Amino acid sequence: MPFGLKLRRTRRYNVLSKNCFVTRIRLLDSNVIECTLSVESTGQECLEAVAQRLELRETHYFGLWFLSKSQQARWVELEKPLKKHLDKFANEPLLFFGVMFYVPNVSWLQQEATRYQYYLQVKKDVLEGRLRCTLEQVIRLAGLAVQADFGDYNQFDSQDFLREYVLFPMDLALEEAVLEELTQKVAQEHKAHRTIMETVCTWAFSSWGFS
Repeated sequence: MPFGLKLRRTRRYNVLSKNCFVTRIRLLDSNVIECTLSVESTGQECLEAVAQRLELRETHYFGLWFLSKSQQARWVELEKPLKKHLDKFANEPLLFFGVMFYVPNVSWLQQEATRYQYYLQVKKDVLEGRLRCTLEQVIRLAGLAVQADFGDYNQFDSQDFLREYVLFPMDLALEEAVLEELTQKVAQEHKAHRTIMETVCTWAFSSWGFS
C-alpha cells in the first residue's frame, strides 16, 4: 500500500454491525425472505416490511409467529422489540407470516392482495389438516385451487401434472387406486372452472374458510 498507510474498519461499520440483525420470514407460499432490522425494531416494523414486499395495505389482519423453545407456535407481540423477543422465546430466528384475524365475510377485504393471502392461508390450513372438511369439499376446493394456481384446463395436453401437485390433506391416508380416482375427479372440477378468473377462484376458496 503506498506511503505505508493502513486502513481500518470505521466506527460506523462497527456500529452498524452491532445494531442490526437479519431475520428470515417464511411466507404463505413457502418462500423465505430476509429482513435487515435495527435491534430496536419492533415486530410491527418487521410486519410492515413484509407487507411492503407483498404490496399489502391491510396489514391489521396479519401477524408474525415463531416456534418457541418448546416447539409451540407463538405470535410475535408486535409492539415489542423483535430481537429481544426472539432471543428470549424463539427456538431460532425464523418467523412465519400468516393471517392472525379472520373477518366474518371475505367481502370485507378490500384489497386483492389481501384476499390472495387469505386464499394461501386457507389452502395451507386445509392441506395441513387444521381446517377439517369432507371428501367432497376437498375435491371441490382442489379444483378451485388448481384453476387459481394454473389457469384453464385446456392449456394442458394432459392432467398428469396433477399427480405432482398436493391436492389432498396430508393426514388423509389414501390407497393408490383411490388417490387416482380422486385426482380424476379434481381434474373434472378443474375443467368445470374453465375461463373463471384466478381472482374469482381465490375469492371462492377463501370464502369457504368463513362458511
